[in-house]
Amino acid sequence: GNRVAALALCPCQVQRKREHDAKRPSAAARGYDARWQQESKAFLALPCNRYCACGCGRLANVVDHIIPHKGDMRLFWDRSNWQPLTSPCHNSRKQRIERRDDRGWS
Repeated sequence: GNRVAALALCPCQVQRKREHDAKRPSAAARGYDARWQQESKAFLALPCNRYCACGCGRLANVVDHIIPHKGDMRLFWDRSNWQPLTSPCHNSRKQRIERRDDRGWS
């Protein structure tokens, strides 16, 4: 019921996010380590992965898991489950969809 400025988060949202992040494993523990950095960079370097898969026309800079892996390392490393996205597209559209259907961590 709080009123907040456009694009701002309500204090209760900030608190929920802080609590969620405190329980979440580190990025490295979830597989986003040096190997991931190397593999994702190579994936984005391929000509077919140059642009964002959403169709916005921007250069991709994030590798997204099409099907959230939820800790399944086989799915995590399955390149057929990867797509190139831009940070804004990944952080807004994709994560909003995943939050609606959050059954674990990805």
